[in-house]
Amino acid sequence: MSLRLKPYPEYRNSGITWLGEIPLHWEVSRLKTLVQHDNAQISAGAQHDLYIALEHVESWTGRVRSRTQRAPFGSQVKPFLPGDVLFGKLRPYLAKVTSLPMAGVCVGEFLVLRPRLTNLASSFLEYLLRSPQVISVISASTFGAKMPRADWNIVGTLRLALPPRNEQDAIVRFLRYADSAISRFIRAKRRLIEMLNEQKQAIIQRAVTRGLDPNVPLKPSGIDWLGDIPEHWKVRRLKTLAQIITSGSRGWARYYSDIGPIFLRIGNISTSDVDLKLGRITRVSPPIDAEGERTRVQENDVLLSITAQMGAVGICPPGLGEAYVNQHTALIHLQPTECNPRWVAYCLLSEFGKRQCQLLTNGGTKVGLTLDDVRTLRILMPPDSEQAGIVLRTEAQTRDLNAAITRIEREIGLLREHRARLIADVVTGKLDVRGVEVPMLEEAEELSPVGDEMPDAAMEQEEELEPVEERADAAE
Repeated sequence: MSLRLKPYPEYRNSGITWLGEIPLHWEVSRLKTLVQHDNAQISAGAQHDLYIALEHVESWTGRVRSRTQRAPFGSQVKPFLPGDVLFGKLRPYLAKVTSLPMAGVCVGEFLVLRPRLTNLASSFLEYLLRSPQVISVISASTFGAKMPRADWNIVGTLRLALPPRNEQDAIVRFLRYADSAISRFIRAKRRLIEMLNEQKQAIIQRAVTRGLDPNVPLKPSGIDWLGDIPEHWKVRRLKTLAQIITSGSRGWARYYSDIGPIFLRIGNISTSDVDLKLGRITRVSPPIDAEGERTRVQENDVLLSITAQMGAVGICPPGLGEAYVNQHTALIHLQPTECNPRWVAYCLLSEFGKRQCQLLTNGGTKVGLTLDDVRTLRILMPPDSEQAGIVLRTEAQTRDLNAAITRIEREIGLLREHRARLIADVVTGKLDVRGVEVPMLEEAEELSPVGDEMPDAAMEQEEELEPVEERADAAE
């Protein structure tokens, strides 16, 4: 998409420090004069078919991943109307802001904002409240060190610059077009990553079920759906290879901190690679007790998702430092004399490992794996020296694929940065889109709040908002 946008011909000082100059004809108003803050809460019930929780809304895009879930019975929720803007007040730096063309209910951690005036388009307000400048100002005003929340009494005083209504509509039309075009680029790159990961999975599956010698004698594995394995290999249960298999404790969201040890979550492990993803990390100030010590990871511990992202695996590298695991992840501390930790990680990452997880969750109908389920997982066991050799060969064969995936993910990051910068410049009047002709979007595409990117993008956000009330059986 190559549209050369220019600044407005005339500007004036907005009187707002963070905003600076605005187009001459734009007006400044406080948010509370523009919208009604609907803080009414009702008891949820079966009649509420559309239920939006914070984790359903993607950061920075406003797209909603779940649109038909019913509200939990007995909980308190807020009703919203078509066109209301929902602003996630818990950790507002995540920019969970959306507006839906239908009515429903949402969790109380949303501010429900209803435009008071016809000269304010809710779609423009959504873009504006999600811009980095506005998010930064609101985040700076939060209270609570570990679970920061925005307060309407402060947010309502926020001063914003608004163009005339017809210009708001033009801005929204342009940004929807730009967003759609960039999202198509991202989807294309994600499809390429999926193809590269499929090649990786084929290499890994072959390695963990056949080894290095294509002519090795085979024997029945004893697992009907797996077939034959090398004759000299054994099949062991994971519990016989591990010293400890546990998971993180409930409620550690209250220990979140800006500094301190790393808190490993599902977003830090992957369904396509055994190395941890540490580009984005959360930190905690853990309690000083035996429970905290139980969830502390050590070098070469293997991590396995037991809830949302079945088949996601990671291995703790040397030099990670003090780190802990959350409740949605199994921590597997292996006996060092029994196996190569990276070999075990690759076994769990392979289709062989993923198939076992799928069968244990009844094909996905069961909520997740229990720790007893994890203990029963089978691991194929070549001799120790062969395990190391297979790991080295596998990593050599997948090195170029990993490099290509990293390069494409970097390109996706640049596209996202461009999208955020473009939205910010347009909604704050730094660039003029008046008179810019853009193709008409299909209505379904234009209004769709459904996420446009890859499954992993959703998973990267799966635990950005760890619930305060968590699974009762998570820490077995």
